[in-house]
Amino acid sequence: MNSFISHIAVFLLVTGCALPQFSLKPAGKGDQKEIPAKSIQIDFFENNSSLASSIVSALFTESLRDLMQAQTSLDLVAENGDVVFSGSIKEYKISPVNIQAGTETAAQNRLTMSVYVDQYFTTNDSLGLSNHKVTAFVDYNSTEDFSSIEESLIENLNYQLTQDIFDKAFGGEW
Repeated sequence: MNSFISHIAVFLLVTGCALPQFSLKPAGKGDQKEIPAKSIQIDFFENNSSLASSIVSALFTESLRDLMQAQTSLDLVAENGDVVFSGSIKEYKISPVNIQAGTETAAQNRLTMSVYVDQYFTTNDSLGLSNHKVTAFVDYNSTEDFSSIEESLIENLNYQLTQDIFDKAFGGEW
């Protein structure tokens, strides 16, 4: 009897942990047929902004790869993927927000990052996203040393940006 219960528990654990199925359709294309795909290629996203540190591109690219591996059943490949993502980081800026009356300093600063992304399906010759801009921001206390918190801010931005890209690419219109 214990063996039977153990088998059921293992079965439920294994089937409950399966990756969710998703509809692989060209983004924003309505009711088009699903596109067969088994692999995904995510090219390195170059940093084309003037202010971003050297780690921004690598951290963003890895975040997008990690998300796609975690939320799809597609195999991540370096080349010849059925679905290909490419693009660049074009905006990375800090601006003051929440300026206090009677002072010339802001209580908070805002780090904004914009990524332009292209997605296409090699098995179908169709374009999913073309030079699609995705932007995210995070506010932080202006008294904090930016260089000491930059990596955690980038992690927060990357989470927002990669989720938006995933939702747009595989979920259709927002």
